[in-house]
Amino acid sequence: MSPLAFTTIETIPRVLLLVVGLLGLIFSIKGRSKGVSGLMVGAFVVMIVTTAAGIVWQFVLLNVPSWSTSNDLSFDEIRWIFMGVGIPLDAAAVLSWLLVAIAVVKAGRPPRRPGFAPHPGPADYPTAAQPGFLSHPPTQQPPS
Repeated sequence: MSPLAFTTIETIPRVLLLVVGLLGLIFSIKGRSKGVSGLMVGAFVVMIVTTAAGIVWQFVLLNVPSWSTSNDLSFDEIRWIFMGVGIPLDAAAVLSWLLVAIAVVKAGRPPRRPGFAPHPGPADYPTAAQPGFLSHPPTQQPPS
C-alpha cells in the first residue's frame, strides 16, 4: 500500500472528529437563543481549526523522507519541526477542551439578572403594598 493510502486511512478518525465538530458548532449556534454559551461556540471553532490543521499536517508528513535527503535536514532538525508543529496543535486542543469545561460549569449556574430581588423581605412573608395600590382586594357590595 502506498504512503498516501496509509495517510488517508489514518485521517479517517480526524475527519469524523471534524464532522462532529461541525455538527456541534451548528447546534451550539442554533442553541444560542436557548442559553448555550458563546464559550461553547468558541470551543467548537477552536476544535474544528485544530482538527483541520492536524489533517493537513498528516499529509505534509508524507514528505518527511524527502526533507532528510533533499534539504539535508538532520534527525534533530526534523524533530524540532515536529515539536514546533505538535505543541501548538496540542495547546489548541487543550484550549478547546478548557473552553468546553468552562462553558459546562457556567451552564450549571442560574443566569444572573441585573436589578433588585423580587421582594427584599424574608421568605414566605407577604410583601408590602406599593404606594397608590390597595394592600387587599376590594370587597364587592351585593346589588340592592
